[in-house]
Amino acid sequence: MAWTYERIEKLKKLWEEGLTASRIAAELGDVTRNAVIGKAHRLGLSGRMASKSPSSGISIIRKKKIHIPKNQKIIEITTQTDEPMNPTPFLEIKDGLCRWPIGEPENSDFRFCGRTTNEGFVYCQTHHKVAYQPLTAVREKRKIKRKFRIG
Repeated sequence: MAWTYERIEKLKKLWEEGLTASRIAAELGDVTRNAVIGKAHRLGLSGRMASKSPSSGISIIRKKKIHIPKNQKIIEITTQTDEPMNPTPFLEIKDGLCRWPIGEPENSDFRFCGRTTNEGFVYCQTHHKVAYQPLTAVREKRKIKRKFRIG
């Protein structure tokens, strides 16, 4: 399956309408839910439109100020770094360079981040923080989302 211009535009439209990734995959055909999620992420489509009706099957999360007890920590992930990315093609990637993918692997301009990594790691510090979140932080995010879910 190739991501043609038409399929990408249809994905964007359906994503903005608030359809689930599974439903979008069914609409597009010949693509998995995970492929839809991955493509949407790479396109920067993370913000979802709120559903107009609660009966649509889409969970709505209220936008409220969240009260966090003093004994709980919130871990904030930032992607700022002093070292700029050094987009590196596949054939030039080597130990010590970040292997975070940039773009689509089937495209000729596909590259890896290329920033320096700490010994024994495959990602730079910035991408490591994105890829590996402490389990406690993930659980807290889920708990907060469940607390403010409607329906």
